[in-house]
Amino acid sequence: SIGEIGNDQIGGNRRFAYNSEMKSATGYRFGSTGQRDLGGIATGHPGNPNVSWESAIKRNAGLELGLFNNLMIIADYFWENREGIYILQESVPSIVGINVPQYVNLGRMENKGVDASLEYSRSFGELHVQARGNFTYNRNKVLYNDKPTPIWPYQSFENKRLNQVSGLIAMGLFESEEDIANHPKQMFGEVKPGDIKYKDINGDGEVNVFDYVGIGYSPIPELNYGFGVSTAYKGIDLSLFFHGVGNVSRMIGGTAITGPNSNILVEGQIYADVAEKRWRPNNPDPNAEYARLSLAYNENNGQSSTFYMRDMTFLRLKNAELGYTFPSHWYKQAGFSSVRLYMQGVNLFTFSKFKLWDPELSTGDGRSYPQMKVFNLGVNVVL
Repeated sequence: SIGEIGNDQIGGNRRFAYNSEMKSATGYRFGSTGQRDLGGIATGHPGNPNVSWESAIKRNAGLELGLFNNLMIIADYFWENREGIYILQESVPSIVGINVPQYVNLGRMENKGVDASLEYSRSFGELHVQARGNFTYNRNKVLYNDKPTPIWPYQSFENKRLNQVSGLIAMGLFESEEDIANHPKQMFGEVKPGDIKYKDINGDGEVNVFDYVGIGYSPIPELNYGFGVSTAYKGIDLSLFFHGVGNVSRMIGGTAITGPNSNILVEGQIYADVAEKRWRPNNPDPNAEYARLSLAYNENNGQSSTFYMRDMTFLRLKNAELGYTFPSHWYKQAGFSSVRLYMQGVNLFTFSKFKLWDPELSTGDGRSYPQMKVFNLGVNVVL
């Protein structure tokens, strides 16, 4: 199938984007003594009479296949081209005299991927088995975002993932003053042994903002999948369902990870894992999991980089249930059709390389309410 759709949910408060926006601005003071300051009005976002909704061309190709009366396979390939995405026009230089950019329909983006599911069921005498699984892979790419052309082409975010983080490439930690002297100069304040060593991407002998590149995946998983199995035998039933994600990254940070984020002394608030696995003068491990700690803000170690990028891939036992349906002669005289005792658990186990907190949390410091483990014991009675 192929079709074109529109989207008028442009976000923000720019419902009337064709009108210019007015805002409060610096005023003027009247009088030589006892001055009175009267506020002024200035133009905010200029109006755009040509603004419209965005459009998207969607293409789908699907396959549904049934085999042997007990196997069902469904697969779908999708490809979407979004045009006229509502964005701020940032390529206009300030010399034009427009201090606040205009909203325009210039953004372009591509999404493509695969969605598949499988279900299998079979009986072996009194044993009944059902297995199922689903898989979704989606890769997006920014085709045009109207950002100013960077000096170094590798810093452009076109043809990269949406919301991909920009940062430096970490090469471990400095071991000694000699190690610092033999490395390209890092332009983020004073550097000491135990600080993060970064890669000089453009080879100019300095590590600065021009060495920032796109790092990791997006915080939105490209891969989502799930699988489960259900069995039943002589009144006993068991079901398990797993959920997982892949190709997902997130930056960790904040005072709980990197220490103070200003020159104001902040004591405490550091995760024990960070304190225990940091670089230490008496154990100068260049591959330590965390850089040296400091009482004040460390500009060098506070840079966005792969050092703080974490793989948030996980596989979780989302649901497990064990039940027993009692024989009908136990309750038939009571007028019941069915009586089933069950035990259920939700979010029982999570398998992930990331151990500090729940990898499903959309936070960089873990300060958010996690997924809860839930245990239920109950009886289902059908009249």
